[in-house]
Amino acid sequence: MVKKSFPDKRSIIYLQHGILASSADWVLPRPRKGFAYILADFGYDVLMSNVRRTRYSRKHTYLDPERHSLEFCGFSWHKMGVIYIPTMIDYIINKTNENQLFYIGHSE
Repeated sequence: MVKKSFPDKRSIIYLQHGILASSADWVLPRPRKGFAYILADFGYDVLMSNVRRTRYSRKHTYLDPERHSLEFCGFSWHKMGVIYIPTMIDYIINKTNENQLFYIGHSE
């Protein structure tokens, strides 16, 4: 067992899943095994998001996946990298009043 040392202030880690995955992949292995749980146990404030086409993105704020399927699924990985992820990072930084975070992402 690794002895944990918690910082006075919790650093933020933003986890982004890869293609054909979702944020559930960071927690499904269960507590003490899932990467998000491990990071939280080490004192990090862990935040995760989901891109479109996942089961957790079905409640999009204005695109109904059934009625707007082409628009809903019509995002690109290029847009993901230059628009969506930077927007999510800005949102997290603004909501937490932090000036930085750690980003961890993966792909297949």
